[in-house]
Amino acid sequence: MECYFFGTFNPIHLGHIEIARQIKEKLGFDRVIFVPSFMPPHKIDGLLPFKNRLEMAQLALGKENVSDIEFKLRVPSYTYRTIEKIYEQNGNQKVNFIIGYDQFFKLESWKEPEILKEKIHFVVIPRRFQNGQTLGPMAFQYFKNKGFDFEIADIDFLDISSSMIRKLATQNEEITGLVTKEVKEYIENNRLYTDLATKKSYS
Repeated sequence: MECYFFGTFNPIHLGHIEIARQIKEKLGFDRVIFVPSFMPPHKIDGLLPFKNRLEMAQLALGKENVSDIEFKLRVPSYTYRTIEKIYEQNGNQKVNFIIGYDQFFKLESWKEPEILKEKIHFVVIPRRFQNGQTLGPMAFQYFKNKGFDFEIADIDFLDISSSMIRKLATQNEEITGLVTKEVKEYIENNRLYTDLATKKSYS
């Protein structure tokens, strides 16, 4: 049984990898497949080309654990289109889909939310607050009443973000311990993020 982890992965970091590891182990998935976004519907400042983000994910995880499916679909890369394709490939079985709680709460603003409701089993990552508490079940009751299929993953977090790494790389500061060795070398060898201070976005 597979679970899918969508994101820009700009860049992929050890926090992403740890989330996938814990979800795989605690929820019994055979594999977590990372799906880098090709062309998100909303413009994102500092977004590297798909090729770079895909290659970093492949270096960090192995090619067999990374899907380039969004590159093959029409743009913009609406999640529902990708889900429909995976759903079809999986024999019309629901797609296990990792999502942060903040994005989960915005689902009804996504394109074609009824398709997402029909074809996804959401694995929700709750935010852990400074006091160690997480959002309780009542916070999700609305979506249960609406018919969304989900479970809440009880996992720990690494305090790492892609924006933190981009900022450090822009300033030529050390990113060891935030990304894998292979991704670190790829960023440095290709001088990624070094021009974020002058460029607002990448095509």
